[in-house]
Amino acid sequence: MSESNYTTTTFNDSYISETSELLFNAKLGLTINRLLFKNWPNEAIQRKNYRAVLENLDRSKTEALSVVDNASGEVVAHLSITRKQPLAKRGQNILSSNEDKEQTKDAEVPEYFNPVVLSAVQSAVAELARGLGDIDHLELTYIIVKPEHRGCGIGIRLMELVFSKAEALGLPVALSSEPQVYDFFIKRGFKDTKYVDFDLAKWAPPYSGFGMFRLAGLIWYPKIGGYT
Repeated sequence: MSESNYTTTTFNDSYISETSELLFNAKLGLTINRLLFKNWPNEAIQRKNYRAVLENLDRSKTEALSVVDNASGEVVAHLSITRKQPLAKRGQNILSSNEDKEQTKDAEVPEYFNPVVLSAVQSAVAELARGLGDIDHLELTYIIVKPEHRGCGIGIRLMELVFSKAEALGLPVALSSEPQVYDFFIKRGFKDTKYVDFDLAKWAPPYSGFGMFRLAGLIWYPKIGGYT
């Protein structure tokens, strides 16, 4: 990535609209989202949903970066990483953790989601996270580059920033990978932990072409501090 063409800066409120559109367009290609959201593509709801994600971002816990095209001033990439510490280090106990889980389980499902698909996705995310609860690590939530700016080294540069932070802290980096970006992470040294397969055909109309969708858990260890 040419430093003269792009600027990497801290995410702020002025970037919310452009970044939510970036998220919206990135997620349009996910086959599972066609079944997760009712009345697909339901663009107004999707845009509102991704905007809410950014507006509610806890910046005291999550480091978010934006990449801006110097020529046009547009946001062309976004990165979010969060440090996830073991419950004991966060001063929480098992009871409060269980209460949080019950509240999540009992939370009202937004009417624009297919509740069966949403429940399956939530269960899959929880399954992939199982085993990480006792590990101090960085969670890579988003790394998204606008299609017309791919191939310019932006994604690689953002991953270098993630790896530098992880190495400085001596922590691994974990994430849940969707199929279209799986190879990108494998090529950067991530290893499989576990995966969950969804048979999308069971939620779709007959003969509609929906097949298997895999959500993969991946982890990367820095070559310092005892990690290999």
